[in-house]
Amino acid sequence: MFIKRFRPFLIHLSLWIVILFFIPILPLNNSLMLICFIPILIVDLWLSFTLGLMLQLPAIRSYSKVPGHLISEEQDIDGYPVRWLRTSIQDSKPLAILIHGWNSKALNMEGRAKIYLDSGYNVILFEMRAHGGNMPVDHWAAMHVCHDFEKVMEIYSVNGWLDNGFIVHGHSMGGFIAQRGLRAELDTSANLKGVILESPVTSYSLINNRTCEVLRIPEFLHPWMMRRLLKHYNSMNDPHYQIRDINFLQSPQWGLPDAPTLLVQAKFDRTLGEKHWKHLVDVHSNADSNFNYHIVEELKHSQERSNEERDQLILDWMKEESLFF
Repeated sequence: MFIKRFRPFLIHLSLWIVILFFIPILPLNNSLMLICFIPILIVDLWLSFTLGLMLQLPAIRSYSKVPGHLISEEQDIDGYPVRWLRTSIQDSKPLAILIHGWNSKALNMEGRAKIYLDSGYNVILFEMRAHGGNMPVDHWAAMHVCHDFEKVMEIYSVNGWLDNGFIVHGHSMGGFIAQRGLRAELDTSANLKGVILESPVTSYSLINNRTCEVLRIPEFLHPWMMRRLLKHYNSMNDPHYQIRDINFLQSPQWGLPDAPTLLVQAKFDRTLGEKHWKHLVDVHSNADSNFNYHIVEELKHSQERSNEERDQLILDWMKEESLFF
């Protein structure tokens, strides 16, 4: 899979090797040609190499033992075993589904899950592929996880777990997955009662721009790199995972759940910055939706299994929306 990820770099490298091979036999000033070609070669190879770097894989982490009060289950989705953890399901209760962020795991949402357990909910902690207890993969993309989530939601629906209504809490990348997997046109969204987005990703273009900044790629090249990345991504994936255009990769085209939505945002978000949540606020303002947001000064983007202010904001919002059972 390394070859697929870095295929543009390998193709460009091969072409440059051919060009450099023929330079000495051309009836021109070779020294001058090299002076002209070397800077172009370096920039071209670096930009091609960064395309592979942008298709990151989750960090491989040691397996964590599942606590005794949780049940671990998995389902084969197109040849990949997708896992979730859950409490014992009581038929009379609604369901809360929690989705963790990038490079995290389902168990890291356990602290947040206490809010919903204490409020009368069954709880499921969904685990993204290649995270936590799931198998590693050769290639990871948000569309893969959205597909997984939509398929397991169908399983939850068949089991009757969504019948009493459900809410979803997505953190960071988990918030991005939630927005896609809960869009109104899906049958499984019929009983959706509320969405909590905690410091969520809202645009893959913004992720691309941030990655470009880290890689020291000039700002005027960011849109061009996004187009190259999308073309490279589509060449690696089956048609049902492919992306038709860049605008699809952000709210509202990505998905806008038709349910009361709460944004709880870390004020000093060193991972995503301010652009993601501001984009989401603009989207919901234009949609005139049932949307509330709070910027929490003492909340960090990650490592926040417990945060009293965040938890109280969620509880207050649940009370306003009559989501206690």
